Amino acid sequence: MVTHFLLSFVATIGFSLIFNVPKKELVFCGVVGACGWIMYQMILGTVAGEMTAVFAAALVIAYASRILSFRRKMPTNLYMIPGIIPLVPGVGIYYTMLYIISGDNTIALLRGIETLMTAGVIAIGLLVILSLPRGFFRIKS
Repeated sequence: MVTHFLLSFVATIGFSLIFNVPKKELVFCGVVGACGWIMYQMILGTVAGEMTAVFAAALVIAYASRILSFRRKMPTNLYMIPGIIPLVPGVGIYYTMLYIISGDNTIALLRGIETLMTAGVIAIGLLVILSLPRGFFRIKS
């Protein structure tokens, strides 16, 4: 788990640099992405399916992003967009295109539907947290 945390932390920081996140916020973006990935890995190892793991990870990412945005007085998207990078189904998109080019349309359709479902579950998980009122995220000192 430590290796997963560190690698997702570094990957999230790498994408944060591409998105021009302020340098003082890079560590926080990395922690958000790493926490989401750890939640994904923890649930993936249980009887729950992959979509449940992705949904739970998206909830963690959105919730942490909202809390950090209030604490650090920054926009929520600053933490959330780099934070979801470890969950993005890039390999699914790659294999979908590969199977289309290879002419395996049935497998391409299956992989494409799975990829779209993963992306949709990420969006729904973020939407659930983002639709909550601001009062849920105020932490009193």
